[in-house]
Amino acid sequence: MDNGTITVLVAGDIAEPGSIPGGPFLEVLARVATGEESITLVVAELPDVLLLDGLIENPDVRAVSRRLREWAPATRVLSVNPLDDEAAYTTVVAGAAGSVLVDADPAEVAAAIVGVARGETVLQQRMASRLIHDIDSWAERAADPLNPPPTLTATEREVLAGLSEGRSSAAIATAHAVTARLVNLHAGFAVAKLHRYVLGAARIAAADRRSGG
Repeated sequence: MDNGTITVLVAGDIAEPGSIPGGPFLEVLARVATGEESITLVVAELPDVLLLDGLIENPDVRAVSRRLREWAPATRVLSVNPLDDEAAYTTVVAGAAGSVLVDADPAEVAAAIVGVARGETVLQQRMASRLIHDIDSWAERAADPLNPPPTLTATEREVLAGLSEGRSSAAIATAHAVTARLVNLHAGFAVAKLHRYVLGAARIAAADRRSGG
């Protein structure tokens, strides 16, 4: 993001975003058709945001999110999904900064792009509920000294609970006299904890397989 301009790469069969009147200008660098093309161009151009079709293939949205989290962490992935469902949720767990519905208002999509470019996380209602459930479930398990399970702070839990009830980030922020950006940042802290735990578990499992354990 430079001089108020947010650079965006659009991947898949979704509409190009418009800019928010009075807000940062969104510059669409290019459009690509496949997951592999999106990875290649992101690594080459490092746009601020990849607007990624949740139905993209070769590879799919989760694989793209996972690879770019590792290879191009400066680029934030915002997935566009037909439903607030398991596929959308696992995309965020894989590394996407957030998700919006494909039929969302263009202004909502533009606002989400601006938010993720500024380091925020955009969660849908069902995602927030699932995130609380998964973190609580893992926290109840025996702790692995190499990969302790994630736990939520009181603030993170309150933010996720509000989102899971269908309240907007703005409404939660108003109730607590803070900014919506701070609310979205706390949602992102919770997602980051889950992401680190999932990655840690995968690495330990891979090490066990290599050692024959």
